[in-house]
Amino acid sequence: MGTVRGSSFTFAAGRRAKWIVFAIWLVAIFVAAGPANLPAKFEDAESNEATSYLPGSAESTAALKATKSLQGGELAPAVVVFRRESGLTGADRRTIVEDVAKMTRKRFPGVLADGAAAAGEGARPVPGQPPGYKPFVGPVPSPDGKAATVTSYIKGNGEGDRILDPVKYWREQIDEPPAGLAVKVTGGAGFSADAIEVFEGINGTLLLAAVSLVIFLLILIYRSPMFFFIPLVAVLFAETLSRSIGYGVSELGVTINGQSSSIMSILVLGAGTDYALLLVARYREELHRETDKHEAMRAALASAGPAIFASAATVIAALLCLMVARVNGTSGLGPIAAIGVACAALSMLTLLPALLTIFGRRAFWPFVPHTPETAPSPAQLSERSRQRFVEGSGGGALLRVVLASLVVAVLLPLVLLNWLLRRLSRGHLPSLIVGPLDRAVFGPYEVRRHELEHAADATHGFWARVGERVARGPQRVMVGTIAVLLICCGGFAFFSTDLTSEDGYTHEVESVEGQHLLSKSFPSGAAALTDVIVESPADVPATRRAVAAVPGVKSVSGPVNHGPPGVLLQATLEIEPYSTAAFGLVEPIREAAHGVAPTTLVGGPTAVEHDVRDAAGRDSLVIPPIVLIVVLLILIGLLRAVVAPLILIGTVILSFLAALGVGFFAFEFIFDFPGAEPSLPLFAFVFLVALGVDYNIFLISRAREETIAHGSRQGILRALAVTGAVITSAGVVLAGTFSVLAVLPLTFLTEIGFVVAFGVLLDTFLVRSILVPAIALTAGDRFWWPSALSRPAAKEPAGSSRSRTA
Repeated sequence: MGTVRGSSFTFAAGRRAKWIVFAIWLVAIFVAAGPANLPAKFEDAESNEATSYLPGSAESTAALKATKSLQGGELAPAVVVFRRESGLTGADRRTIVEDVAKMTRKRFPGVLADGAAAAGEGARPVPGQPPGYKPFVGPVPSPDGKAATVTSYIKGNGEGDRILDPVKYWREQIDEPPAGLAVKVTGGAGFSADAIEVFEGINGTLLLAAVSLVIFLLILIYRSPMFFFIPLVAVLFAETLSRSIGYGVSELGVTINGQSSSIMSILVLGAGTDYALLLVARYREELHRETDKHEAMRAALASAGPAIFASAATVIAALLCLMVARVNGTSGLGPIAAIGVACAALSMLTLLPALLTIFGRRAFWPFVPHTPETAPSPAQLSERSRQRFVEGSGGGALLRVVLASLVVAVLLPLVLLNWLLRRLSRGHLPSLIVGPLDRAVFGPYEVRRHELEHAADATHGFWARVGERVARGPQRVMVGTIAVLLICCGGFAFFSTDLTSEDGYTHEVESVEGQHLLSKSFPSGAAALTDVIVESPADVPATRRAVAAVPGVKSVSGPVNHGPPGVLLQATLEIEPYSTAAFGLVEPIREAAHGVAPTTLVGGPTAVEHDVRDAAGRDSLVIPPIVLIVVLLILIGLLRAVVAPLILIGTVILSFLAALGVGFFAFEFIFDFPGAEPSLPLFAFVFLVALGVDYNIFLISRAREETIAHGSRQGILRALAVTGAVITSAGVVLAGTFSVLAVLPLTFLTEIGFVVAFGVLLDTFLVRSILVPAIALTAGDRFWWPSALSRPAAKEPAGSSRSRTA
C-alpha cells in the first residue's frame, strides 16, 4: 500500500500535529472523566435484570406491561426460606417472628409497606411487625413440616439499589441462624440482587485483570521496561472515550448490561493492543531505514494505517449486524462493542503515533531500532564501560541496568519534573538524573543490545522458515491442517444449551441456594410464579381450570389483582422454574390459556427466560449469514478480488466451528458446566469471524503489497515472514484479554472467553500462519482473481510506477 493511499492517515506524524493531537485527546479525556464523569455514568446505565433482555414482540413483554399496570409497577418477590431437615420446632417458629422483626427495623422506599395487598387473597402479615409497616406475609408452612416461607415485595424503578439495598440488609439480619436451621433469601428479588451485586464489581475486576495481563504481555513482546506505557496509555484513553460515548448511546435507548459492558472493555483492550502492535512493528521497521522519526512514522502510517482502518471497519460492520437481534441484550451489544473498536482504532491511528513521535526511538530501549547514522558506536564508550557492558557478562550488565531503573522509579516525580523543565527550556537545563545514568549505564547497555539484535526481514527469521516448509508441499499441508480442524469440530457431539440463569454463576449464590432449599419442601415454582393475565373476568374460572390441568402445574391462585387490563392469576410449577423442563411448560400453558381466551397473556420469570432463549435461537440463525455477507463485501472491496475473500471467509468459518467444538468438549469434560447458553454460538461466531478476518487482513494486505513487486508465491511468503511475529503477538494478546473473562463469576462469560481465546490462538498459529499460506500457494495467481494480480503479465518489477502507487 503506497503513500498515495495512505497519505490521509499520516496527519498525527507531523512535527506540530503530534502535539495538537495529544492535546485534543488530553482535553477530551479530562472533560469526559473529570467534570462530566461519563464513564461512571455508563456503569450506572447498565440494566442487569432478565427483563431488560426481553424482545419487544415477546408475549412475556406484553404480560410484564400488563402486570405492571395491575400492580402499579414491577414487583419482585423476596422469599425468605426457613428449613430444618428434622422439622421446624417451636423455637424455630419464634425465630421466624424475631427475624422478621429485625428485618423491619429499617425501611426502604421500594418495599411495599403492606405485603398482603400484593400477595392476594388469603395472605396475612407476619406477627410482630411495626404498625403501618408490615411488608412480610406468612409464614407459610410446607406440607412436610420442615420449612416455612415469609415473603415481601419490592417495587422496582430501574435502579439496582432499589432491590439490592433491602435484600442485602435482610441477609445481614438473618446470617446467624440457630444451629441446624437454614435461612436463605431467594425469589425474584433475591436472584436480581445477586445479579446486580455480581455486575457491580465486574468492571473494576475485569479492567484490573486485563490491564495487568496486557502489561505483562507487552513487556514480554517489546522486552522493554518503559515502552509498554505508550500503547497502554493509548488503550486506556480509548477505553475512557468508549465508555463516555457509550453513556450517550444508552441515553438514546440502547440496552446496556454487565455482559455487553465487559465484552466492550475486552474488545477495546484486545483490539486496541493488536492495532498498536501492527503499527509499532511497521514503525520499528521504518526506523531501521529512516533517520527522522517523523518520516518513519509517516511511512508506517501510510502502510499500516489502511490495514488497521480496514480491519476495524470489518469488525465494526460485523458487530453492527447484531442490532437486528431480537434479544435486547444482544442488539445492545452491537453498537456498544462497535463504539469500543472504533475508539480503539481512532486512538491507535492518532494518539499512539503522536506519543511515539513525542518520545522518539529511545522509547524502545534497550532494543532501539537504528539506522547506520543513528546507531551507537562502541568507540564512544569509555574503556571501563566497554569492559562492563559490551565485553563483560550479560548478567552483570543487566543487574546494573535493573539497579539504575530502580533509582529512576524511586525518583520518578523528580525525573518527570526535570524532563518537563528541559522541554520548556528547549534543552538548556541539564538532565540531572537520567543524563548521568544514561551515560554510565543505559547508553552502554544499548550499545550491547544493538550489537546483539538480529531483526527478521522478508527472507530471514522464524516465520520465513515456516513459510519455506509450507511451500515445499502446500497441498499436503492444506489437507492435513483441514483434517485437524475437522477433528476439532467433533466436539459438536457434546452440544447442549442446558445452561440457565440458575446455573449462571461459577460459584453458589444465596438466591440459588435458597431456591434449592425451597424445592425440598415446596413446589419448586413457589418462589417464581408464572403470571396469567386474563382480559375478561368471565373467563377467569375456565382459564384457571385449563392452566391447572397442564401437566407440571401444581396450582393456580385466585385473582391476585384485577382491573384494566385484566385479572392477574398466578400459577405454581411443580418443577424448577429456571430449568429447561420448566421452559418447556410455557407453550403448553399458553396453548391452554389461549384455548379459553386468545387474548390471555402468560409471563413471569420462567416465561421471560423461555422467550429470551427462543429469540436467541432465532438470532443465531438469522445474523451469521448477514455478518458473512457484510464481511465478504468488505474483503472484496479491500483486496479487489473474489477468490481470496471467499477463501479467507471459508477458513475463519472452519476455525470458528473447530473452536466451538473444542469448547463444547471442554464444557462437558473439563469445566463440568451443564451446557452452553443459546446465544454463545452467535457471540463466538461474530467475534471469531470478525477477529479472524482481522488477522487475515493484516497478512493478505501485506501479501498484496509484496505480490505487486515479487509475484504471488514470494508475495505470500514474504508477507508471512515480516508479519508473522507481530500477528502472532497480537493473537496472544487478544486471546489473553478474552481469557480474562474467566476471572468473572459468570458461566456465560467464562464460556465465551474460553471459546474466543482458543479460537484466536487456533486462527493465529494454525489457520493464518499455515492454512491460509498453504491455500494461497496452491492457488497461485488465481488467489487474486479477478484483479490484475491474477494475471502474471500484469506484474511489474519492484520500483515501477505501479508498485509505488498500488
